[in-house]
Amino acid sequence: MLKKLSGYMRIFGVISIIGFSIMSIFFSFFVREVPDHSEYKELLSYSSFFENKFYDFRYNQILDPNKKNKDVVLIDLDDESLQTLGSWPVDRRHWAKMLDNLKAYGTKIVAFDVIFPEEVKTCGAGQEGPDDFFANAIENFQNKDGNKVILAYTTQDGAAAEMYPEDFFPEVPEELFNFMLDSQQADENMSLAKRAVEKHTYPIKKLLAPMPDMGYINMLEDKDGVFRHYQIVSNVDMLFFPSIGLKAFESFVGKSHKINVNTQGTATMEFEGKDIFINNRGETKVRWLGTYNNFDSVKLHHIVNGDPNDPKLKEKFNGKIAFVGSSATGAHDLRNTPLDAKMPGVFVHMNIVHMLQNQFFYQHLEDSIKYTFIILGIAIIILLGVMYFNNAILDLITVMVLSAGIYWIDLKYFLPQGYELKLFFTLFSIGASYSWITFLNFNQSNAEKKQIKGAFSSYVAPSIVDEMLDHPDKLKVGGERIDITCMFSDVRDFTSISEKLTPNELAKALNRYMGEMTDIVFATNGTLDKYIGDAIVAFWGAPIDIGDHCTQAVDAGVKMLEALPAINDQFKEQGMPEFKIGLGLNSGECNVGNMGSDQIFAYTALGDNMNLGARLESSCKFYGAQILISEYTYDRMDRSKFVTRLIDNVRVKGKTKPVKVYEVLYKGHQLWDKRELLDKFIEGYQFFLDKKFKEAVKCFDFVLEEVEDKSSERVKQACQHWIANPPQENEDHTITTRTDK
Repeated sequence: MLKKLSGYMRIFGVISIIGFSIMSIFFSFFVREVPDHSEYKELLSYSSFFENKFYDFRYNQILDPNKKNKDVVLIDLDDESLQTLGSWPVDRRHWAKMLDNLKAYGTKIVAFDVIFPEEVKTCGAGQEGPDDFFANAIENFQNKDGNKVILAYTTQDGAAAEMYPEDFFPEVPEELFNFMLDSQQADENMSLAKRAVEKHTYPIKKLLAPMPDMGYINMLEDKDGVFRHYQIVSNVDMLFFPSIGLKAFESFVGKSHKINVNTQGTATMEFEGKDIFINNRGETKVRWLGTYNNFDSVKLHHIVNGDPNDPKLKEKFNGKIAFVGSSATGAHDLRNTPLDAKMPGVFVHMNIVHMLQNQFFYQHLEDSIKYTFIILGIAIIILLGVMYFNNAILDLITVMVLSAGIYWIDLKYFLPQGYELKLFFTLFSIGASYSWITFLNFNQSNAEKKQIKGAFSSYVAPSIVDEMLDHPDKLKVGGERIDITCMFSDVRDFTSISEKLTPNELAKALNRYMGEMTDIVFATNGTLDKYIGDAIVAFWGAPIDIGDHCTQAVDAGVKMLEALPAINDQFKEQGMPEFKIGLGLNSGECNVGNMGSDQIFAYTALGDNMNLGARLESSCKFYGAQILISEYTYDRMDRSKFVTRLIDNVRVKGKTKPVKVYEVLYKGHQLWDKRELLDKFIEGYQFFLDKKFKEAVKCFDFVLEEVEDKSSERVKQACQHWIANPPQENEDHTITTRTDK
């Protein structure tokens, strides 16, 4: 039942993890396409957070610092230029001088990532001011065929225009109509998010008079504050206008591009046969080339104060696109991007130009989704297939190899090809599935250990239970043939004892006696088989191998007999009769395991060797002994630890082969402190074996004069029988045949 439940939990857990990962992957793909007011936006943003961070980390691994775009140059308004030129904002006469020199250098496009929303006041009416110089420089620069200056403006979300209408143009400014993108909409009710043109960033009329190109410079960060997307087109009054990056590219190639808005409110633009995806905000994701290492740059003051005939600057700018942007500390145009936490914003526009120029686009989302799920599916199938073998080391190696392999394949193929695989939740799914199944295995193992401990602690020594739990491979159950030593213990004349006691007194006496005896079984690493009334059945050597089980079993028997006097003293004080016990031990293979039905079973041992142990226990009264062991136990035990004597060669009921029987002496045995009598018995028994019956009788008489010894009396009587009736040829006089149990 436990394994079945664990199997269901495995399936449920893995399905839940995969389902969660699939949803998270979908969310991270489409989070930028969901409107900001959507109730799901927050959830989607959280799901994409980890994917974005992990993608940024991987993307940085494949950036090539040596790869350069040779057509785009940065004119850097840095701190050094501000100090050299001596003013902020930069004097527009400097901008004019810059344009004049750039024209001399052969620059084709100059795009300003700088806004000019205010007129510069002059001292006297009618005098030519900085704005005039700048406007004339723009016109002069554009006199050359193909040359264009691009000025910047900004747009904002349509909701902001509704809240603060005074800050926005109520209609599209007339100058922008020259830069409308050709468009096609599949559904008039579904379009890109609406934007509005801001007044306070719009270029002054004087600078627009020379008819420069125009492009807006807005960018919106992701939920985590990182700029990964670029607003390439803007929907103003259902008309579409280009960003400064898109406009710079179009002016450079002399060609405009068409935007196609689909029924989902997203769009595509085609560039030389390849589509670029545009989300609901008019954004596309930036596929970065890099920053300073990947684009040439020149400090602004070097151009303003430069020689118009400088050959190095001519080589650097001839036929190029020049972006004017600021990296100065106080210019507030530093953006947190995946490449750099403080990257000048102008580099985003430059990277967009590189994307469009080289068709350095991301693959279609559908392809990235497809490969993400293919990798996820294959990885989960492999993982579950390997975990079926239930090998913890193999599982861990598989997880590590799968994760490293997926990461490597993405790094070497998918990332360079422009696929946006969502690997965070893919690897999360692998790791979480492994962790879940490992947790269930651990939990099941703990439950099984508790089950084993609960089942075995009532009849196995605690030390053995701990050993079984630590080394379950040593546990062999279920009816296996195992070499053990069994013990049968019985209280003599228990029926007469029970008649003298009340039920409560009898129960109390049995609990005291059996508790002490069971503790000794456990202390010697034995296993309690069962209680049968006043009888105790135990064995050594199962369920785990304890080494020399013969010696430990005999040691238990001796300790039981040595513990009995203290128990009887307590009984005597309470007015109860004393207990006398007999023990029988035998060693050999038995069938050991859980025996019974599926619902009720017991861990026990069965077999002929168990029966022999029971016969030896019942023979104790016959021989006047309290602990008898078979020759099979005697031959294998450590005999240096015990005092024994051979007392018979008996053929028990149900057996044809006789078994030598030994009595084990203990402290309190009548011969324990009279070793000369013991030696005399052993000498007499040897005479008996050698058919020297008269000599044997003398030895046994010597013993019997000192003590009552039933074994000496029994063998003496046998000698007298054989003196009167000498054994015939082939007749074994040493064998005693028992017909009782």
